[in-house]
Amino acid sequence: MRRHLPMHKFRVAICDDEILLLPQLSSMVKSFFRSQNFETEPDTFASAQELLHSLYHVAPHDIYFLDIDIPELDGISLAEKIKDCNPDAHILFVSAREERVFDTFRIHPLAFVRKSNFSEDMKKAMKTLMEHLEKPADQMLNFQDELGHILSLNLTRLMYIEANEKYQNLVSTDGSNLIRCSISDLEKALVPHQFIRIHRGYLVNPQYIYRIDTSSIILDGSQKLPLSRHRKKEVQNLFLAYNKTS
Repeated sequence: MRRHLPMHKFRVAICDDEILLLPQLSSMVKSFFRSQNFETEPDTFASAQELLHSLYHVAPHDIYFLDIDIPELDGISLAEKIKDCNPDAHILFVSAREERVFDTFRIHPLAFVRKSNFSEDMKKAMKTLMEHLEKPADQMLNFQDELGHILSLNLTRLMYIEANEKYQNLVSTDGSNLIRCSISDLEKALVPHQFIRIHRGYLVNPQYIYRIDTSSIILDGSQKLPLSRHRKKEVQNLFLAYNKTS
């Protein structure tokens, strides 16, 4: 028996320069989501620049349906920019350029829908998408940096933040990247999510703390981070409180 999920709303973006196809694709996506007890009102974009403006200055979407032949920037390059901003975005390509399917592999899309076999491929693509959406979701947080860019942070995978002058180094299980902001601004955003300031230059996700030593924090995997002496008692108490609630 199929599991019935509670109604949940996802932000969906569709980008295709074929204006006549946009309403058809939007209607199909909306109808399928509704049948699976998910709510969405897809946002449609006729150019890459329109979508990028929304990505950087409004908020990232959860799911993207992208054509490959898009004016100004091809869909694969557009997908790379989306992934840079939101690594957990679900990407699906909808294209007549079937010979470029192998070029999309570096993006790890959920599906490649051929316009020549649109209806059948879309059914399979939506089934694949639904399987991914039904997986337990990571905890996400939208954060605006000093340049006005809105970044989607995966708090579940974010291990710690290291201060680096005007930029902060965000280290996650997937790698690391720099964002321009102060560590104090990140602290304000992350402390409500139980991140702990262990040093003037470090914020740590307590789920990755293995041990607290005299002057350092040992993370899972044996990585060592400095612990300020005057913060030690507070860090111990916060870590204890985290373990009681997790």
